[in-house]
Amino acid sequence: MEVKRLTGVFGAEVRISDVRRLDEEGIASLRALVCEHEVVVLPGQNLGVSDQVELSRRFGPAGPAPFIEPSPDHPEVIKVLKQASDGDAFNFGGAWHSDFSFQPEPPSFTLLFAIDIPPYGGDTLWASMTAAWKHLSAEKKAELLSVTAVHTARDAYSRKMQPLHSGLSGMNIVCDDTANDTELHPLVVSHPETGRQALFFNRAYVRDLVGVEPERVGPLLDWLHAFTTDARFTLRHRWSPGDLVIWDNRSTQHYALNDYAGFRRELHRTTVAGSRPGS
Repeated sequence: MEVKRLTGVFGAEVRISDVRRLDEEGIASLRALVCEHEVVVLPGQNLGVSDQVELSRRFGPAGPAPFIEPSPDHPEVIKVLKQASDGDAFNFGGAWHSDFSFQPEPPSFTLLFAIDIPPYGGDTLWASMTAAWKHLSAEKKAELLSVTAVHTARDAYSRKMQPLHSGLSGMNIVCDDTANDTELHPLVVSHPETGRQALFFNRAYVRDLVGVEPERVGPLLDWLHAFTTDARFTLRHRWSPGDLVIWDNRSTQHYALNDYAGFRRELHRTTVAGSRPGS
């Protein structure tokens, strides 16, 4: 594997002629690279839907994907699709988030493969929560270590949000009352494979904090969002057809830009099951 760092903080491009041909040692090395660099871009791949499912399973069993109707022939695959005719409709992933962090055991990895890319726009940004944690002062770290985050999908997938998602003609997103459920996760976690500490935070799903005075919750949520998505902790990827990006949901959050109205964009997504975030 030819590995090239993408920023001074995190992210790497990995050149492999055909990721499908990796043996078990190769998969273990790729997994280690994803854990180390948090986001890994593998350009020039040729993956059918079944190929992506098989590759994803080599990282672990599939993680559940609520609210989003999967590909009819491949229930482990979500077609992330915005048609040219959808115009200015809200795009899937169009807010800073970590995939399904509201679950008791959120996904460990996500694999996203580019099929059809607009001539401009549609980039994806990631933010390293490991880097954000490292840059906190000792005083701020001590404060946040005792905080628990309340994760919920209510402001993304509850019934009130259905009109927001119905503008996508190529995806069927079904909002329901289960989105109002909440899950508690530590705000500061230790990565189960690297041992590195990171903030487990994203503004889309973290809607409250436990262990903070009520009057400070709103300002602290706003501050955490602004701090963790600061440009110095981010990586921006311009997609090309055949790009495969694998990232670690346990230490990143991400955001899909919606600046390509009038053009079609299709990527295929699989997620790998994870474990309960621990401190």
